[in-house]
Amino acid sequence: MKSANWNSPTVKKYQQAIRNKIPGYDLIYEQMLAIIEASLAPKKVLVVGAGGGQELLILGNRYPQAFYTALDPSEIMLELARKRISHVALKVDWQETTLDNLSDKKEYDVVTCHLVLHFLKEEKEAFLEEISKKVKVGGLLFISAIMEEEKTKTIPFWLQHMKFYNISVADCERFATSFNKTTHPLSPSLLQKVLQRNGYETIIPYFKSYAVEGYVAKRGAKT
Repeated sequence: MKSANWNSPTVKKYQQAIRNKIPGYDLIYEQMLAIIEASLAPKKVLVVGAGGGQELLILGNRYPQAFYTALDPSEIMLELARKRISHVALKVDWQETTLDNLSDKKEYDVVTCHLVLHFLKEEKEAFLEEISKKVKVGGLLFISAIMEEEKTKTIPFWLQHMKFYNISVADCERFATSFNKTTHPLSPSLLQKVLQRNGYETIIPYFKSYAVEGYVAKRGAKT
C-alpha cells in the first residue's frame, strides 16, 4: 500500500497547517469522543494513521486505562505522536507499518482512521475490507476523508476559506491540482457497500466540512 511522503520535514508543521486547511478540524475528534462516551467504554483501540497523535491525545486523556495500537508508516509522524502524548501515561503499541502489514489479529472496541483514505488510490476497497474486520461485534469504526461526491461542489469555497487562514496561493494551487494525482477522494457508496458487507448495521455521517466528511459505524453480527 502506497502512501504520501509523510517523512518530509514539513510534517512537523502538520498540526497547525491541518487546522488552517480544514475548518472545524478539532470537531472530528471531539464529536468522536462524545459518540464513544455515549456508546461504550473502550478497552482496546486501534488508531490507523496515528502520526501526529490527535486521536491518542483526545482518547488517552479520557480513557487512560485502555490499550492502544498506534499504526503509521511514517517514523517522523509517529515520533510527533509520541511527543504529543508524552505527558500522558498510556499503554501504546507503536507500529511503524501499514494496515495490511499489521501482524496482530486482535479485534478492537474502537478503530479510527481519520484523513487517510483519500491518499490511497486503487487499494481503497481492500483497505476498507481490512479495517472493517478489526472491529469487534458491537464496536465502533470512525472514518473521515475527502469525499468524491462533495469535491467538485465545494472545492472553490474550500480554497477561499484556506486563503482566509493565510494558506499561500501556491499551496492552494497545489491542493487544487492534487486531485487524481496524490489526492483520491473516497466514494460514500463504496464505504457503505464494504461496511454493510462486513456486518455494520448502523452507518452515520457525524461531521462535515466542505468535502471532508466523518462517519461512525457500529458493527453487528459477523457475516
